[in-house]
Amino acid sequence: MNNPTDSPKFRPFMLKVAIMGGALLLVALVLKLAGVHYNDALLTVGFGTLAIVAFLLGKIFPHPIKGLDTDSPHLLNIWQFTMRLTGYALAVALIGLLFVLQHWPGGKMMLYAGVLSLLVCLGSWLYYVIQRNK
Repeated sequence: MNNPTDSPKFRPFMLKVAIMGGALLLVALVLKLAGVHYNDALLTVGFGTLAIVAFLLGKIFPHPIKGLDTDSPHLLNIWQFTMRLTGYALAVALIGLLFVLQHWPGGKMMLYAGVLSLLVCLGSWLYYVIQRNK
């Protein structure tokens, strides 16, 4: 149990972090839509928190959730690859969206890369579900 992600308290903690990051992001977006300036720190912290949670998605769900579980080690490897790929793609897309909203350079390229990677993730999810239902 040297790895903190193996702790039974890790998933509930990450859920709380994701909820707090999402709440911060919603407040920041409402303030941005209202025209309030200087809310850039809230946007950065909110998107950054959600990107960290997304990046750790493979560690949060190392095994298929109930209803998608299987006994096949081959399908377990596909699940783990898909969760990691989805987490990385989602993190890149979230940071790209932050860059676009802040008008920082490189945002569109990161957003395109993240969204295209999420499309690849959709394909791997479909492959997992098709192989599981055979």
